[in-house]
Amino acid sequence: MKNIEVITCEERYRQRWDKFVDYANNGTIFHKLKFLDYHPLNRLKFHHLIFREYGNILALLPGGLADRIFKSPQGASFGSFVMGELSFDKIDRIVQSFLKYCEEEGIEEVYLTPPPIIYSKVTSMNLDYALLYNGFKYSQHLYTSVIDLTPITDPFEICQERSRNAVRKAIKSGVRIEISEDYDSFYPILVENKRKFNVSPTHTLEELKKIPNLVPKNLKLFLAYRKKKLLAGCLIFICNVKTFIAFYIAQDYRYQRYRSVNYLLYEIIKWGKSQGFSYFDLGVNQDTASDNPMELNRTLISFKSSMGAKCFLRSTFYKKI
Repeated sequence: MKNIEVITCEERYRQRWDKFVDYANNGTIFHKLKFLDYHPLNRLKFHHLIFREYGNILALLPGGLADRIFKSPQGASFGSFVMGELSFDKIDRIVQSFLKYCEEEGIEEVYLTPPPIIYSKVTSMNLDYALLYNGFKYSQHLYTSVIDLTPITDPFEICQERSRNAVRKAIKSGVRIEISEDYDSFYPILVENKRKFNVSPTHTLEELKKIPNLVPKNLKLFLAYRKKKLLAGCLIFICNVKTFIAFYIAQDYRYQRYRSVNYLLYEIIKWGKSQGFSYFDLGVNQDTASDNPMELNRTLISFKSSMGAKCFLRSTFYKKI
C-alpha cells in the first residue's frame, strides 16, 4: 500500500473528477459529480474518495457515509471504484488502501455496487477478484436484461415472433416514435405505471427536468404517439460511450392494444446501433412487492427476452470491517 494516498474529494477536484470518469475504463454518468448535483443540498451525506500515487489519480470512489456505513453508489444506480485499465497488483493495492482508510476512519461496513461488466470499455474482472480476495462477499445480485447491439443489422433478427408481430401492429395502427423533451406529458404516465407496483419514480418531475440541464448529452426521451395521443415513453440515460440504459419505460395501459412499447424499443435499438453503442441495458427485473430483493418479475423478463435481451448481473459486494 506504499505511496497510495486516499483523500476526500474537495470542490477543487470536481472538474478533474468528471474528466477522469470520462476516460476511465468503467466510468458512467452515475459516477459523475455533475450528475449527482440533481439531489437537493443536504439530502444525502456524500463521501467521495480519490486514490492517488505520486500525485496522480489512480481511482475514484463516489459514495456516502452514514452511521459508520459506507455505500457506493449513493443517490445513483452504479458506484464502486472507477479506474483505468490497471494491473491486478495495482487494483489490489487500491482496495487494500481503501480498507486501511476504513479502519482509520471507524467505518464498520461497506457496500459496493459496480456497473455490470458490459459498461467497461475493456472487459476485465480484476476488480471483482481483488474485492473477493480482500474479504468482500456478494450481498445480492439483481437480474438486468441487456441487448447486445454489436451483431445486429435489423432488430427483427433478435426479436421473437410475438414481438415482431407487435411492432408490425404498432406501425399498421399509425404509431410514431419521436425524440422529445416533453417530460411534463410523460411523467403522469410514469407515475401511474409505478402506482401499479406500489412504488414511486426515483425522481420527482422537477429533478427529472433538472438532470438534462446538468448532463444535456446523456438523456434521450423517446415518446410513442398515435395521432396526437401520447401512448408510451422510454427515458434512456447514455451512461458512457459503450452502453446506455432504459431508466424508465412507461405506457398508458388504456392503449396497450397498439403495442407501442415494443415499437419504442425496436426504434431505440435501431437508434443505439446507428450511434455506435454496443449494449442497451433494459434495466433490472425485480418484484418490488416482495420482501426478497432478488425476487424476479418473470413477466417482465419474458417481455424483455422477446425483444432479444439476455441476463447480466448487477451485483453488490459487502464487507464488515
